[in-house]
Amino acid sequence: MSRQRRGSDDRGSGLVAGIAFIFAFTFLGLVWLARDVDRGVSNRSTAGSVAFQSARSGAQAAFPESLRRAGEPTIDAAGARVAGAETAARLFTEYGVTGTVTIAVTTNEVTAVVTITDRGVTVTGRAVVQSQRAP
Repeated sequence: MSRQRRGSDDRGSGLVAGIAFIFAFTFLGLVWLARDVDRGVSNRSTAGSVAFQSARSGAQAAFPESLRRAGEPTIDAAGARVAGAETAARLFTEYGVTGTVTIAVTTNEVTAVVTITDRGVTVTGRAVVQSQRAP
């Protein structure tokens, strides 16, 4: 008669190891998902901020003569595009993201659309700023 020592078999240890692996992979998956989602939300906010600041700096490029003559600002389209693009480039560097900016200019309005692509996820931000005379 052979006697087995108590605790020398492996019944149940495979189940425990399987459950431990399931919990470990689930935890790692949640950490990865939280980081990825957080980055997408952050980039969306960044795109909106960069778009607003680009449009704002572009709207400040007004022709001084239009203010003197008519009392209403007329935006220098070329100056607005340059100022908006420079602001966007500087902010992309400061935020540590890569993106593009498109600036459209009307007589007294600047629209900036910013696109940021990071890890295959693309987010956009849009801002419209009017150039107005201060009261």
